[in-house]
Amino acid sequence: MTLSRAPHGEAPRAARNASSRRTAESQPPLMVEATPLGVRAALLEMRARFGPSMPFDGSLGMAETVLAEVLNNIVEHAYSKDRRGPIELRLVRDGVWLRVDVRDYGRPMPDGSLPEAERTGADIQAETAPEGGFGWFLIRAFARDLDYSRNGQQNRLTFSVPLKEEG
Repeated sequence: MTLSRAPHGEAPRAARNASSRRTAESQPPLMVEATPLGVRAALLEMRARFGPSMPFDGSLGMAETVLAEVLNNIVEHAYSKDRRGPIELRLVRDGVWLRVDVRDYGRPMPDGSLPEAERTGADIQAETAPEGGFGWFLIRAFARDLDYSRNGQQNRLTFSVPLKEEG
């Protein structure tokens, strides 16, 4: 599906979300365990699938950073150390976009919605900063069309990452 682009690559949100979901739905999921090794396996698979066809301009690295933050959040917050579970991941290249659909069966997001990106580098002093805190800032900075839903016991997060400079 081809969409016209509005300023800053922002096509109408509903149209892009629908396109992202349809494209990702058609792909079989990559299944990984919600562990640090599972996250590593997912990132290696993304590199293997998309790396050879990508120009060396950093865009795949940006997508990898976003995906790593999302998956690590699932490992650390959705599941517990005593209860691990699967992560279903669909990755689809759609023109200049990487469409991502991530599902898990861990705890839901607090208040049923995505956290805000509350921190910036200027707000934090390294010596007093708690562990983490930059994940959602990075995710929101690089990803587009973030959409979270909870259906029964399943969390679903969909988003898109540009694979080349928007312009």
